[in-house]
Amino acid sequence: MKTLATTKALPSKAKRFYSHGKLLLTSEYLVLDGAEALAIPCRFGQDLCIEDLENNTINWKAYTHEKTLWGDFSFPVAALNNPVYAQPKNEKDFLIKLLQIAKKLNPSFLENSNGCSVSTHLEFPRDWGLGSSSTLIHNVALWATVEPYKLLALSMGGSGYDIACAAAKNPISYRRETAKQPLHVQEITLEAVLVREAVFIHLNQKQDSRAGINTYSKQKAAHAFSIIEAIEQINILSRSLLNAKDVKTLMARMEAHEAFVGNIIQTTPVKERLFKDYPGAIKSLGAWGGDFIMAVSKQLSPLETKEYFFNKGYTTSFYYTEMVL
Repeated sequence: MKTLATTKALPSKAKRFYSHGKLLLTSEYLVLDGAEALAIPCRFGQDLCIEDLENNTINWKAYTHEKTLWGDFSFPVAALNNPVYAQPKNEKDFLIKLLQIAKKLNPSFLENSNGCSVSTHLEFPRDWGLGSSSTLIHNVALWATVEPYKLLALSMGGSGYDIACAAAKNPISYRRETAKQPLHVQEITLEAVLVREAVFIHLNQKQDSRAGINTYSKQKAAHAFSIIEAIEQINILSRSLLNAKDVKTLMARMEAHEAFVGNIIQTTPVKERLFKDYPGAIKSLGAWGGDFIMAVSKQLSPLETKEYFFNKGYTTSFYYTEMVL
């Protein structure tokens, strides 16, 4: 896959915003309730370019990583003053809703606009789960000069770690704001063993994060576990994974984290389901069941790990240095 290293030169009055994609390294699901999570911004992202028009219309074109048009929407600027869509029926409705919310957060946004041409350009396939929506939301927040976490909360919801990654230059420790604690975003340094040994593999399908979140919510509602105790435990597991200094320790801590989350959401870990013969540890990244996983082996080199998954039919894989900034 070729990334879009540069975009075409923009007119002098045009604006461009850019946001990074994301991978959630630890604390999947529990990050929603205030657990500390480790996350990494990706070198693949999305930009948003704006140029003024004089037709009182917003003409929006969305391009894939292959530079093909996947979305072409037009609507009057005045639509942003309408009541916010409660339940968007399609991508155009969601886009209008996003801009309507941005305008409510900042009434001066596009206040005197006579129209504009907007284009977005992804650097990764939409089904990779690296944040086509979160990078869009963050770019719109930059354009509208509004708080990105508020825009996320009012449009899609979620923990917000993906918004933090959109602006990050390095791996981060993230904890969402709750009634009992403030937002926490801090750059971290990953141990050399993870950077050197980790391979990220795409599972050939886009996972529906909301489905996983619903499962997690049902477990909470059924009082299947204590959220306070679960957060305390996952925080310990996250920090221990972060501090692993050799392959054997890293593998053990990946497996412990995977087993703990699997028990929380009552889901079989991906290695047990699909890759029992892999001689190493495998950890889900983000919503379980799709998107990317991370594999580390003491027996196999990163190249041999790539070959193992390729031979299983999983042909999209990256070394850490290929995926991360």
